[in-house]
Amino acid sequence: MNIEKIGCELSEVLNKQIQSIREEVIANRRYFHMHPEIGFDTENTEKKVRHILTKEGIQLIQSKVGVLGLIKGSDSSRMIALRADMDALCLQEDNEVPYKSIYPNRMHACGHDGHTAMLLGAAKILQNNRANLPVDVLLIFQPAEEGPNLGGARIIVNDLEKQGYADKIQYIFSLHLFNDFEIGKVGVRYGSLMSSTDEFDIKIIGKGGHAGQPHKTVDALSIGTKFVAAIESFMARRKDPFDPAVCSIGIFNSGSAKNIVAETAMISGTIRCQTEKTREYILENIEKILKGICEGFSANYRLEVLRGIPVLVNDADATTYAEELSLQAVGKENTFRIPEATMGAEDFAYFAQKIPASFLWIGSGNKEKGFTYLAHHPKFDFDEDALLIGIKEFCYLALGLK
Repeated sequence: MNIEKIGCELSEVLNKQIQSIREEVIANRRYFHMHPEIGFDTENTEKKVRHILTKEGIQLIQSKVGVLGLIKGSDSSRMIALRADMDALCLQEDNEVPYKSIYPNRMHACGHDGHTAMLLGAAKILQNNRANLPVDVLLIFQPAEEGPNLGGARIIVNDLEKQGYADKIQYIFSLHLFNDFEIGKVGVRYGSLMSSTDEFDIKIIGKGGHAGQPHKTVDALSIGTKFVAAIESFMARRKDPFDPAVCSIGIFNSGSAKNIVAETAMISGTIRCQTEKTREYILENIEKILKGICEGFSANYRLEVLRGIPVLVNDADATTYAEELSLQAVGKENTFRIPEATMGAEDFAYFAQKIPASFLWIGSGNKEKGFTYLAHHPKFDFDEDALLIGIKEFCYLALGLK
């Protein structure tokens, strides 16, 4: 592992420069928070990001979505890539703060406003210290992490491959603010960190009729309940209990009246897995179970599966690198290993499929200041001191490669 020790002199310079831009970074974060944009419709956010990068003299790279910036280091044959997501959620904010969202039903409730501000802050510091950069730094500001559909990361990955940048990137990193952990903490995890996300829609087609003559019907509602029970039994008895996975039924619609046997049943759900092998196993067996039950009760079915985001797996070398640099940046007492994976999802997984990657968590919770609400809550907000920690992490990750 080729890790460069960040010397005391450079560390002191970085600390002073990061502190000097504190108000600027917070102002940027609050601007993004007040002007949230959804999905791929991040035009105003992108305009602001481009303006700041251009003002700092940072080169912009063409991309189909989002914003890409390039800071030159001493070795342009290699790169470190740093990614921030920019999009907000369709959620009505319930905070009363001066920087509250000015748009109804739009809110930065997952910290993406902070992520964008952190990467912009790091870009400024790295540009000022580019003489110390061992390799080029690619800045990725990505829309649509929250969707729609499969999000923006896969599109940017395709752009990077076509432009020849993907092969140069030695490691790619992203940071995420979490109120689950107190301010000052930085979490790393080896292996799978976040789950895949697949969805399915089922239509069971039976034969309707009078409730008093069930033998002349094919009861789609009854068959649907058997499928739900069977898939729950499958998850409990046919899947390795040490391999986390979830199959949840979220919608079950059937029937029209008390005295009518239902002709159809509509069932929809989601599957979350921590390994691609288990993902394929569950998807394959859902249809086997559905087919068997329907054939046994003379019903037909239609099954549609929407393949979602893959499992986010942190690369071992990239995570070792990140952990070593985090130990330098915030110390052993503040660097921890994330104890378990989450069934949440992140389309950063598309980067991780192609490039050695690691996704780090930045603690942003503070009970004394009231920052306790978790992500996707209408009262979500975070301790803005976490922004400076994120900037420091980004800078160390960029400067630490031999």
